[in-house]
Amino acid sequence: MKLTKIMCLLTSTVMAVTFFTGCGSTKPSSSETSANKTEKITLMTVDTTFNEDFQKYIEKAEKATGIKIDTIACPTNTDDRQAKITTILSSKDSSVDVITINDEMISAFKNTGFLEPLQNTVMKNDVVSQFPKDYIKDLIQVGDNIYSVPMYMEILGFWVDQSKVKALGLDAIKTKEDFEKYVKAYSKDGKYGYGGTWEKTYVFNEIGTFVNLFGGDYYDWTNPKTKEAVKFMHDMAKNGETPIAQLADQYDPMMQKFFDDDYASIFMYTGAMKNFVNSGRYGENGITLAPMPTFEKNSAYIACWNYVLNSASENKDAAIKFLNYAASPQGEKDYYEMTSRLPARSDVINDSNFKIEGLSAIKGYLQNTELHGRPMAPQAMEFISSMGSLFQRYVSDEISLDEFCQKAQVEVNKYAKK
Repeated sequence: MKLTKIMCLLTSTVMAVTFFTGCGSTKPSSSETSANKTEKITLMTVDTTFNEDFQKYIEKAEKATGIKIDTIACPTNTDDRQAKITTILSSKDSSVDVITINDEMISAFKNTGFLEPLQNTVMKNDVVSQFPKDYIKDLIQVGDNIYSVPMYMEILGFWVDQSKVKALGLDAIKTKEDFEKYVKAYSKDGKYGYGGTWEKTYVFNEIGTFVNLFGGDYYDWTNPKTKEAVKFMHDMAKNGETPIAQLADQYDPMMQKFFDDDYASIFMYTGAMKNFVNSGRYGENGITLAPMPTFEKNSAYIACWNYVLNSASENKDAAIKFLNYAASPQGEKDYYEMTSRLPARSDVINDSNFKIEGLSAIKGYLQNTELHGRPMAPQAMEFISSMGSLFQRYVSDEISLDEFCQKAQVEVNKYAKK
């Protein structure tokens, strides 16, 4: 009787073990689960707001990488956007993996530990060699670490009315003397030979442009060439060759005045090419992107928007797949198709199949002009605004040139001393 009970117990135990072992054999292993699970990242981007073709770009990125990309829109207001992104990164919020940021923000974040270095995973030497080297050095690199992937670039170029250039008997405005002759000739009857954006948060682009053309250094206001550049701008305003009223102007008013023939020349980013084409005055004998004149140097700024990887991301492997796509020739071409903005990779621009309005002039800048990132500081907007306010006081004759340069050096030392 006892033997029978024991046999029954053993039989039941074997059946139970077999049953549970059999059930267990249908459960996927951890490696199988990982292989079957779709990788996913969250991208915070400005492109959800401004581009109708954004979803097509995301679909191309997903197909190229095999990952799922969820998107969140960045705030459209500049201050709100910077505050939101700063909060995400500084609080180690892992809910966002990849973020689009501008030069001002990369300057603020690249020394903080908020961003994942990319030189060993995405921005390797063969990739970096295709991007503007001085921009990489000036803006997104600290030591050996590179902290972003440029999405596109814009060149702050020189725009003129070719019919006016030819009327002066010039082939082009090649020198400082040519520039002075041109500006003086077309400054009369309420019109100006040169117009700008001298609003306090915009004018640093043009101060820096003239400082570079004169061979100065934006970070050194004891340099005689740096002083000469801002004196040149001041004197144009005093001589009626550029309007003092532009102290309130940003880009849209400046461009419209150029289109309306109130200005004969301006500095403006190539990203606004469509505006020039749509003005009705663009063309070989109208307004065009001209080569940057050489004063002492031939130099221009480039600006970029960048993809960065949140160092707190829990999906770094998937994010790196997306960033490798974004940094590739195909990724840059796909981004261009969405935005019509100039790719940052030189091999894409030089591809014989790549077409864009004004491409020959743009290539001229890439081949013949020193292209640099703009002067930035960790507290970028504070630095920009303080320098702009000082410049406005100087051109309004509230302070002298020496006072301006002394105070400007104080601001450099406060915000941007290297």
